[in-house]
Amino acid sequence: MKKTFKPLLATLVAVSAAMIGNAALAHGSHDNQRIVSAGNGVTEIIYALGAGDQVIAVDQTSTWPPEVNQLPRLGYHKQLSAEGILALGPTLLIGTEDMGPTATLTQLKSAGVAVEALPLEHTADSIEHQIKSLAGILGKEEQGEALWDDIEDSLDEAQAMAAAYQQQHEKNVPVLFVLTMGGRSPTIAGTGTAANAIIGLAGGYNPAAEQFKGYKALSNEAMLLLAPEVIIFPGSTSNPDMTPAKLLEQMPILKQTPAGQNGRVVAIDGNMLLGGLGPRTGAVALSLAKSFYLDQGNPSSNES
Repeated sequence: MKKTFKPLLATLVAVSAAMIGNAALAHGSHDNQRIVSAGNGVTEIIYALGAGDQVIAVDQTSTWPPEVNQLPRLGYHKQLSAEGILALGPTLLIGTEDMGPTATLTQLKSAGVAVEALPLEHTADSIEHQIKSLAGILGKEEQGEALWDDIEDSLDEAQAMAAAYQQQHEKNVPVLFVLTMGGRSPTIAGTGTAANAIIGLAGGYNPAAEQFKGYKALSNEAMLLLAPEVIIFPGSTSNPDMTPAKLLEQMPILKQTPAGQNGRVVAIDGNMLLGGLGPRTGAVALSLAKSFYLDQGNPSSNES
């Protein structure tokens, strides 16, 4: 992280932020934009930068901070309606490159709405790029630097915790992210997912990432072979009724894993994995690292 010199990335981020900021200014000053935000990560960044008062509507994945729940919702970020957006008189639609459909974005541009689609990759570099690009759009460059510094500090601390554990124990901690699917076979996150990214940013090791991409339902035998020592699942504010105990009750096979036997089952807010990782990534990664490397054998009531 901080110890790695990244001059090329820094230059690209600065140039990209400046270009996007200039494009936004063509449609109004930094302080009087009417923003529709599509993607939870993007929405969280806008609010963390102190520009939430300019947001007039959000997509369905945007649930944090709590203030966004008072705003109009304009559907899923991949299935936006031009008519619903235009009715609100926005000056700017901003989201990630997976928002759409393309026809909607084209119609909005034709109507004079600025459309900015930020690159979406599940990496720390992508989070930094999004923060600094949005800071340029919003005229919040100083706040963007401070926000990224806080996130990077937490990610560095998580990685240091993992390195110390690995040096002492000569192993990493295998961690699985399990989707709760109403009692069906466990569905596990593989490579290319935000869940896999958060495991890695927390210094964990996802054995499923070596076997498949995306999400996949596993047989009981395959689950036991992966032998997770920690299980993460979407709970907390995204699914408050799902507790570690209820997860184990719905999926009894998890009780036979090392994680289930030792009560190392951790809930995170599943909404933070939708629409790009955002400002909470550092804090959540650090909390998860503590549950991986410090909280050994705690009862299954952890939450990050």
